[in-house]
Amino acid sequence: MRTTLTLDDDVAAALVQRRVERGTGLRREVNELLRAGLAAVSQPSPDAGEPYELPTFGPGRALITDLRALKDLLDDEDDERALRSRA
Repeated sequence: MRTTLTLDDDVAAALVQRRVERGTGLRREVNELLRAGLAAVSQPSPDAGEPYELPTFGPGRALITDLRALKDLLDDEDDERALRSRA
């Protein structure tokens, strides 16, 4: 695949230095470094340990099963709160 790649100045300088030291071409260095980087990020970190799982709990039985009664209770609470704020 042929593509245009824009490199940051520090990355380009490091590539030039690496090419000079190893006597290789830009294509080879970029491909080797990309392969190494892709392989590194696709493997889990050795110090990552076991994945953490949050504990879960069953909710138990519903304490309020009559939804009309719950609505009435909440309406009463709203009315009381409104009366307190006016006083």
